[in-house]
Amino acid sequence: MAKKICLNCGKELGAFTGKVNVSDGTVCLSCLGAAGISQLESPASYTSSGVKSLISSRMPLVQSFSPTKKIGSYLQIDDTHRAFKADNSVFDYSNLLSFELLEDGETITKGGLGRAVAGGLLFGGVGAIVGGVTGGKKSKNVCTSMRLKITLRDSYRSTVYIPFILTETKTRGFIYQAAQSSAQECLSALQIIADQCQSEKEMASDRQSNASAADEILKFKQLMDAGVITSEEFESKKKQLLGL
Repeated sequence: MAKKICLNCGKELGAFTGKVNVSDGTVCLSCLGAAGISQLESPASYTSSGVKSLISSRMPLVQSFSPTKKIGSYLQIDDTHRAFKADNSVFDYSNLLSFELLEDGETITKGGLGRAVAGGLLFGGVGAIVGGVTGGKKSKNVCTSMRLKITLRDSYRSTVYIPFILTETKTRGFIYQAAQSSAQECLSALQIIADQCQSEKEMASDRQSNASAADEILKFKQLMDAGVITSEEFESKKKQLLGL
C-alpha cells in the first residue's frame, strides 16, 4: 500500500496520524490546525491546490490573531485584527452572517447582520441581552442541551457550534445559570460585530452612491457648458441627484 504524504507539508502520514482526504490528495490535521481550521466541510470538494491555497490565505489571519476579549473558553475576539475564534477556528468579522441560541433543539433567540437580537436589548459594550435568552423559552426544570449556532459565509465551513450545556442540567442550578450568562455575553459580542459590519457596509454603499452622483453631476455640467441644457436645467438636475 502506497504511503500517504501530506499535500501541504510533505510529511509522511502514518496509519494513526490525523488526516483528511480531499479529491486528489491528503492533508494532515496539523497543517489544517496551524491555519485555524478545526473542521473542513465537504473535503471531497477540495483539490490539493485548493486546500493549499486555503491554508496559505488563512495563515496571516491566524498568526496575527491576538484576543482583546475572551468569554470563557467559548469565544475569543480580536478587535484589532477584526477576527473571532470559536470551536478552535478563527474567522474574519466579514464571515459572520447570523447566529441563534438553541436550547433542547428550540431556537430561543437569534441575531446577525442587518438585524437586532430578537427578543432582547443590548446594553452598552459587551453586556447582557435582556430577555434575549429567556424570551422564547418555555418553563421547564431540566435542560439537556444549550448551543450557540453561528452561521458563516464565504468560509470553508458554513456553521460553528458553541456548546454551553451537553448533559441533563437543572434550570434552577448554578451550572445552568452560568451557562446562560456566558451565552448572553457571546450573543451580545457577536451582535456588536454584526452591527459594526452592517454600519461599514452602509457607509461603503453611501460612498459609492455619492461617487455616482458626482459623476452624473459632472456629465450634466459638461452638457451645460456645451449649451445642450440651460443652467436652470443643470441646477434642477443637480438638486435631484443630491436629494435636495
